[in-house]
Amino acid sequence: MMGAKTVGKTGFGYGDGDQPLFRVNAGHDAGRAMEQASAMMACVRRMTLLAATDGEADLGWAEHLLSDMVKAVMDDVELGQAEKAGH
Repeated sequence: MMGAKTVGKTGFGYGDGDQPLFRVNAGHDAGRAMEQASAMMACVRRMTLLAATDGEADLGWAEHLLSDMVKAVMDDVELGQAEKAGH
């Protein structure tokens, strides 16, 4: 991932239609973006456990939105790596 950057092409938070409400910003270091994605997934994991064991049903939406954000970051990093490799 050395030198790879986010490209800002991946959105998340879809509502009505196909336009994302949010988008990953271009130009961020891919390694740092993946660190952030990992930290967010740790939160998703914890929220999932709380939702399942403590009856915190409202955490389900937070899990859903946060995991959508993580996927967008990971997808955008992958696009950045592909562009850097010339694919």
